[in-house]
Amino acid sequence: MKPGLLALAEALSAAGHRVSVCAPDRERSAASHSATLGIPLHATPMAFEGAERAWAVDGTPSDCASLGLWLTRDDPVDAVIAGINRGMNQGGATIYSGTVAAAMEAAMCGVPALAVSLCTFKRDEENDYAAAARLATRVVEWLPDHPLPRGAIYNLNVPPLPYEAIKGLVPATLAPVFLDAPLYTEERDERGVCYRYKGVPTALEDPRYDFLLSERGYATLTKLTWNWRLDADDAELGEIGL
Repeated sequence: MKPGLLALAEALSAAGHRVSVCAPDRERSAASHSATLGIPLHATPMAFEGAERAWAVDGTPSDCASLGLWLTRDDPVDAVIAGINRGMNQGGATIYSGTVAAAMEAAMCGVPALAVSLCTFKRDEENDYAAAARLATRVVEWLPDHPLPRGAIYNLNVPPLPYEAIKGLVPATLAPVFLDAPLYTEERDERGVCYRYKGVPTALEDPRYDFLLSERGYATLTKLTWNWRLDADDAELGEIGL
C-alpha cells in the first residue's frame, strides 16, 4: 500500500479515530470516476498498520469507496477520506483524479468525504506525508460541523513542507489547467509509431487559483460536486424543437 495512505491511517488512529481501509491493489492514477460493471470485484482482507480492518480490491478508486461502504455496513464509518495522493489534484486535474472520484463516490452514497493530496511528484520514498496527514486529521475533525450536500466533497491539497512552514489553509479557485489544445510527441517503440502526451503550461494569474496558492506555501481546500451542469442561462435550448 502507498505510504501516503499509511501516514493518513496512522495519523487518524493516533488521534483516536477508528480507521478502516479499502484501497486498490495496484496503481490507479488518473482512473477518474471509472467503475467496474458486469464483472465481480475481489476484496482481499489484509493487515494494515493504523487500521482495524483493511481490504485490497482489484478495482478502481470509486469501486473501493462504494465496496468499502458496503463491507462496513454493519459497523458504518462516519466519513471517507481518499488519499493521501502523491501529486496535486487541483484545477482541471480534478476531473482525471481517482482520489477525487473515490471521495465523490462516497459523497454520492451519502457519506461525508474528503480527498487529500500532497503537491509533489517526487517518488514516494522521497516524500514526507506527515504534515498532510496531520492537516487532513484537523479537517476531518472539523467536517461534522460543516456538512456539505449529498454528492459534494472537500478537496484538500497540501504543499510539500513541514507542518510549521505551511502558511495557512485557505479556500481556492480551480485553476484552468488542462484547458488547452492536445499536444503529443511522436515516438517509436517495438510496435511502431506511438504518441506520448505532452502537457502545455497554462499561464496562471489569478492569486486565488489553487495551483498558485500551493506554490506560495498555502494548503488549499475546495468544495467540489457531482453536478456538472453549467450554471448559466439555457433558455435558448428550448428553441431547437423537434
